[in-house]
Amino acid sequence: MNTNFQHLLPELQNILDEECRSGNECGCQLAIYHHGKIVIDTYSGMFSQESNIPLPKNALFPIFSAGKPVLSALALILIDRGIVSLDTKIGELWKDFAVPEKSGITLEHLLSHRAGLYLLPPSERSEIANWELMCDRVGKMLPRNIPGKVCRYHPLTFAWLVGHTLELASGKSLPDLLKEYILIPCGVQNELFFGIDDKNISRLVPVDDALSPQKPSWLHTMMHDEVLRRCCIPSFNGIASARGLAKFYASLRGDLISEKLFDYAVSKLFRDANDPVTPGSWEKFALGFVLESNVAGHGGAAGSEGFYYAAEDIAVGFVKNRLRENFMIHPVRDRISAALGLPLRHW
Repeated sequence: MNTNFQHLLPELQNILDEECRSGNECGCQLAIYHHGKIVIDTYSGMFSQESNIPLPKNALFPIFSAGKPVLSALALILIDRGIVSLDTKIGELWKDFAVPEKSGITLEHLLSHRAGLYLLPPSERSEIANWELMCDRVGKMLPRNIPGKVCRYHPLTFAWLVGHTLELASGKSLPDLLKEYILIPCGVQNELFFGIDDKNISRLVPVDDALSPQKPSWLHTMMHDEVLRRCCIPSFNGIASARGLAKFYASLRGDLISEKLFDYAVSKLFRDANDPVTPGSWEKFALGFVLESNVAGHGGAAGSEGFYYAAEDIAVGFVKNRLRENFMIHPVRDRISAALGLPLRHW
């Protein structure tokens, strides 16, 4: 990997400038931490296609599922503190899980997307914003496969499944847990949000669906809902800067989470031996993180991503707001990876 970041900065800046100037992207930010220190912090493009205003340095972006590892990290932190364990059966905490079909579901199953509870119950947007209502609905769901046997991505239900489990185990609300154990210790309370506030909402760039075949896209509608983007739903409504996302990843191993537990959490794919990864699939889950060629992280629907590369102690945050038809493949990310000498990640 190329770690001459002073030399790399002009090349990385040029990549962002070219992608935004061509119309492939609207606005982008890139931040990289190396050995705990920020070495790249750059950005390019416009605040929005309509505004014709250059992207400000302090802009925030919708990161969608790229925020899931923050909730996963919270679970690992509480495991470190003995509040819960990977083997904890959810039914011991959540009475709706104390039924035969779900009695074997553990926190490990939730973090590795093997609970079989991946479909969101029919819900209106206004109902999705009601945390207690959605916990009740998700809690009453029955698995669509035998828990632990099949890895199937839980795109939306992950927030309530993991989040409410941690609330029940700790006796604290999820927003309070996130602030206490992650946002404040990392110093990212103004750079990483699950529920944007009045003070910072003017920094939030809109979701750009100029290249989407269908307008408005579902993602545009959800993240432009004034109520939904002010809620704490860590499976899909994360908002962050590249700096905030990179700082989070830079703080994981040894700071937020013990080295032993973090290394174990990203040491392998946590899936049943009879459930091999389908060729071409991105669903390669460790404990709350996707693993791709020794890179642990997660992407989001609009192309944002965060990851940690332990071999070089590199933490990366990249955020963007222009949707593409193929959510997994973003040429700008591939160009950045090539410049850095990192394996490609289509997640």
